[in-house]
Amino acid sequence: MDISEIRIKTVLMADAISEMLELVERGFMENKSSLLSEAMKKEESINSSDKLLTQSIMDISKDSRDKKELAALAQMVGTFERMGDEASALIERMEIKVAEKLMFSEKGVDEFIETYKAMRRSVGMMREFLKTRDPALKESIIDNGFNVKGLVEKYREEHANRLIEGLCTPLGANMYFDMLDFTGNLARHASNVVKLF
Repeated sequence: MDISEIRIKTVLMADAISEMLELVERGFMENKSSLLSEAMKKEESINSSDKLLTQSIMDISKDSRDKKELAALAQMVGTFERMGDEASALIERMEIKVAEKLMFSEKGVDEFIETYKAMRRSVGMMREFLKTRDPALKESIIDNGFNVKGLVEKYREEHANRLIEGLCTPLGANMYFDMLDFTGNLARHASNVVKLF
């Protein structure tokens, strides 16, 4: 595999992450474990790509003049693998929510979806940036990452207040906090990818 193939396949990894995140959103909104299982299969393909691309980068790096770009590609591939892990952890929390029949308040659901959609904007812009390398887009992704971080902090506090008021169970609150945190981490990883270039 040469560097041009590696570039193409890293973009395909970003596409797989986006597809996984869409399935996670649908699984949450429709309360369907089948969609979450489908998303987990995407994570398996992301892990396979990580191994293949990391090995390919190592194989060609010894004789390449593009060491700086290969180092960036290696970091990007590793970050995509971590994004798959974050999405997988998110799925696990959603599966617990379904299995335990945990209910979130309507307000809590709305806040989570707002945060999740903001994170997906980061991932969507990241995919576009990888194709165009538009500096303005890079700044928008980083700014949106800070926006997601702010939403996570705000909605963690609001949900903690709901817990104190007895409007949700401790287990439900823990699942919710984790889901917000994993969502925030996904946006942060998208920002980290574009900072490589």
